[in-house]
Amino acid sequence: MIFNCQFIFYSYLCIVKKTLILPLLAAFLLLSGCGRQPAPDPLLRSRADGLIKEAFVNRYRDPKLCLQLSRQALGFIADSLPDYVDGELRTRNIMAFAYYQMSDADSANRMLALVEKTIARNDPAMRNGDIEQVITRLIRARLLQRDCRIADSYQLLYDIGRSGILDRNRDNMLYSYALSEYYITSLVLSYHYRNGQEADVRTLIGEVESQRDAIKVDFAQDMALNYALAYGWQSAGESLKALDYCEQNYTILSRPSAFCPYHYANTLQMTASALKSIPGRVPPDSVLALYDTARCVFYDYGDPYQMIGGTTSTARYALLIGDTVKAHDVLRQWLSWAAVQRAAAAKGGSPQWTPLKAPKMEVGLFDVLLRSRMASTPDEALRWYTRRTDLQDYINRNEQEDFALQQSLAAATRRSRWMTNTSIVFGALLVLLVVLSVLLWFSARRLKREKRELEAAKRRDVERIANVETTLSVLRHDVSPFMGYLRNPDLSPELRAEVLDQLLRTFDNIKGWTRLSIPGGMAFHATVFPLQEAFEEVRCQVPRPAADVQLRFEPADIQLHADRMLVVIMLRNLVGNALKHTTSGSITVGATMADGMADICVRDTGSGMDAAQVESLFRADRTLPAGSEHGFGLILCRYIVKKHDDLTRRGCRIWAESTPGKGTAMHVMLATNKNV
Repeated sequence: MIFNCQFIFYSYLCIVKKTLILPLLAAFLLLSGCGRQPAPDPLLRSRADGLIKEAFVNRYRDPKLCLQLSRQALGFIADSLPDYVDGELRTRNIMAFAYYQMSDADSANRMLALVEKTIARNDPAMRNGDIEQVITRLIRARLLQRDCRIADSYQLLYDIGRSGILDRNRDNMLYSYALSEYYITSLVLSYHYRNGQEADVRTLIGEVESQRDAIKVDFAQDMALNYALAYGWQSAGESLKALDYCEQNYTILSRPSAFCPYHYANTLQMTASALKSIPGRVPPDSVLALYDTARCVFYDYGDPYQMIGGTTSTARYALLIGDTVKAHDVLRQWLSWAAVQRAAAAKGGSPQWTPLKAPKMEVGLFDVLLRSRMASTPDEALRWYTRRTDLQDYINRNEQEDFALQQSLAAATRRSRWMTNTSIVFGALLVLLVVLSVLLWFSARRLKREKRELEAAKRRDVERIANVETTLSVLRHDVSPFMGYLRNPDLSPELRAEVLDQLLRTFDNIKGWTRLSIPGGMAFHATVFPLQEAFEEVRCQVPRPAADVQLRFEPADIQLHADRMLVVIMLRNLVGNALKHTTSGSITVGATMADGMADICVRDTGSGMDAAQVESLFRADRTLPAGSEHGFGLILCRYIVKKHDDLTRRGCRIWAESTPGKGTAMHVMLATNKNV
């Protein structure tokens, strides 16, 4: 109403004010209002739920009243709450159960088909479709049990158990009701229709008893579950435990609001069955009275299934204790009632009256009829015997189908368990392989890192050893000429003093090189200095050349960026090595600029070397002939050049150019002040 008034008001403004914005606003309100669905009225919803609840409460107590209330609820939902799908499903399942209680299997199946059809539509408003479908299957399983189609019934229970729907929510009343019905249906199947032959029946009872307090629904459901447990223990030979559950039902029945004739009669019959199994506990007449009272209550209740069960139980026990008169009276009452029902069905046009689909109950009844010898004619006895034989054959066929199904499901369960265990094993192996692969990968990385560290340590050790050997070579190389001079007895005092001064300077240089050869030793001090000054210092430190050898230092106007002391040591070794291998000719020390670098060259006219000797000239790890002094000074020069290149990053290097018999040219490339 409010939306309609708003729309009319804005339409009036559009006409009177003739604006363009207001028509758009009015159209928007119209479209948005039409798209919305009104929320359900809480009062209407509560009224529908009230009818549904009242029908549910009377499902055992008065099935006819339950059906009447359910029809009222369905009509109210159709008229006032057409989108209340959950209410419709709940009501139809209640009606199906009421028809089951009245032994009207056809009506119950029609109602269950309507529930399944509604669920198949998958209405978005539906919230409890999954659990209502479980309840539908449980009712259908009960109907199949009465028809002795136990294989089909067990298949439904098996599918429900595998679906896991009943494990999703244990706090919801609807789930508790479904779980309780699942246990009741499973117990009835195991102990009544399979005669307690299922291997894990005690396990099933233990599971039900452990869940007993968690699945409380109402008094009627509590009594139904108590009866199922009592029947289970009685079938398992535990009569005292069966009586304990009967006592619990009597306690509930003592409450006027909870009294239900159906549960009262069931409990009386179960009490009689349990007491019958305990000799001397109660007189036989008292047990027979319990059976007969239960039978009368079932007749008043009006369920043909329970009526035939009560009749059979009472007549069988009466025959057992020798009370043939009572057995005949009970059986005549049933036969009279059945005759009246057949006559009524014939007036309605029904070709043949079938009281219910309960082959096992009928087999028990015909057994009692034949044992009672009530047949008035041989034809009647033959008819009873033929009917019993046909029903027994039908039951046997269904039991064989059930046995085959059990074998098939057991094999499937074993295969599934084997596949599950195999998958777990292979999964564990796969995880183990992945873990091992990761560990191996990390181990390989660690081993590679350790290998690199070992190789680096080995290189450092080789360099350290080479440095030590080079240091000893320098000591021997540089000191030997001075020791030769000092051993000369004819050396003049002035010359001896000069030689000693040169020897002291040599030792000082060797001390610096020793510190340099130790890792972390003397630091590299790069300065800018004239190369010519280094030439002059080297000229003063090297021994005098032989008479046939001319030593010449060419002028060099170059500013080096290097460590002056190391450059002097290097040049002194290069010049000393040239003097050692040049017996005649000349030795020239000079320098030129090349690509911004100083190319220092020490050229001699000595013996020269071949290509192989040049290639191994600067290698510290080469094998030298015993007593050879050639090359240790050059190794020292290589380390000095390498030190310059490591610390200046200017591309410093040393190399040799030599021809056998024509001399050698040693080149050293160092940085200049222009590279700074």
